[in-house]
Amino acid sequence: MKRVSRLTSEKRRHAIVDAVRGVFAAKGFSGTTTRELAHAAGVSEALLYKHFPSKESLYGAMLDACTRGPSFIEFQRILTLKPSTATLVVMVHFVMVRFVYGRAGDTDKHAMDRLTVRSLLGDAGYARLAYKKLAKVWIAKFGACLQAAARSGDLLEVPVRRNLRVWFAHHVGFSLMMHLLPRLAAIDYGVSNKILVEQATRFTLLGAGVKANAIKRHYDPRALRLPPASS
Repeated sequence: MKRVSRLTSEKRRHAIVDAVRGVFAAKGFSGTTTRELAHAAGVSEALLYKHFPSKESLYGAMLDACTRGPSFIEFQRILTLKPSTATLVVMVHFVMVRFVYGRAGDTDKHAMDRLTVRSLLGDAGYARLAYKKLAKVWIAKFGACLQAAARSGDLLEVPVRRNLRVWFAHHVGFSLMMHLLPRLAAIDYGVSNKILVEQATRFTLLGAGVKANAIKRHYDPRALRLPPASS
């Protein structure tokens, strides 16, 4: 077991949380033992339990750590916006930016993406917990925006359940992320990431039933923040 320099209690907790991500990602919650977690963190099981009384509490702390940062701050800001067609556009654009780019300075984004992909290939425990923790309020906001868009005459009647449209929006962005995640992207889309975000946003809004003229009126990607990128 590797030696770890003396740390304060708070820094030790952070170090343990950072160290166990890979173990949870590779083996899932059920397939991971506390001995493996302690070994990855370079501490004894007794010290692990001193900071985290159960595997569940450590798992929860890891998830909390992954859901902080610039993306989460922007997520929270969007939730404060008034339900409307414009807010719906912002939500979909945010999802595509989050998965294609991430946010500048968001060091947890890459770890979260890999954890989620590996989790879905395993017992999906991490993915279920992440979606349960974040999705409820996002789904409610998305639904409220669809209702507002319908009242404004900006929404077509399409044969897709409204409660599924938010998940389909997520899945478009998530699929893009998976194909862009390797060092060499699995697909060469032939466009810059900036154009990819714009096209995916328009595609998803149209699929959600937003009228083309409403998208034209409310969606100006130049006015929405994108992280600095060369692509």
